[in-house]
Amino acid sequence: LIEIIVVVFIIGMAVGVVSISVGGNSAADQARKEAEEFVLQTGYVAEQAVLKGETYGLFVELRPAQDIDIQEQWCYTWRRVRDRQWENLPELTPHCIAEGLAIEFRIEDDEWEYDPELEYQDPVIVFYPGGDASAEADIAIISNSTMNDEVETQNFVLDITGEIRWVNEEERIQAERKGL
Repeated sequence: LIEIIVVVFIIGMAVGVVSISVGGNSAADQARKEAEEFVLQTGYVAEQAVLKGETYGLFVELRPAQDIDIQEQWCYTWRRVRDRQWENLPELTPHCIAEGLAIEFRIEDDEWEYDPELEYQDPVIVFYPGGDASAEADIAIISNSTMNDEVETQNFVLDITGEIRWVNEEERIQAERKGL
């Protein structure tokens, strides 16, 4: 009986070690979660622009580190035009992506760069009431740490018609369909 208990205990420990080592990559999970949040918010804003007949813009900023242990963080917020001024959307609060991740934009084949010196930042992307976007854009959520090479870059494509596509998710779904 004791031998059986010892064998069961050893098997349980082996299963525990294997499940921990095979378990999800937390940095990759964070990048995927941030990508999902970004796609959902972008789709929502694009629909609201058409439904409400308003202009919406994406404002992005790099917030400096407040502590030695904390890295600088990329944050974005959606705003709409009211009375000829940009105002925050009450239903979408400003969102900071997880530490260790960065967001990059390529607008019409030009790299977008955040300029902290500017007093007023222009929106990176704008959605108009007609349903169209201000420009075609390639967007990526990437790891800004050299130690996180295993984090898959999450890529998006925004076309001029205001439709956003999550490239990684489309590839994953196609791979699953081929595997079935």
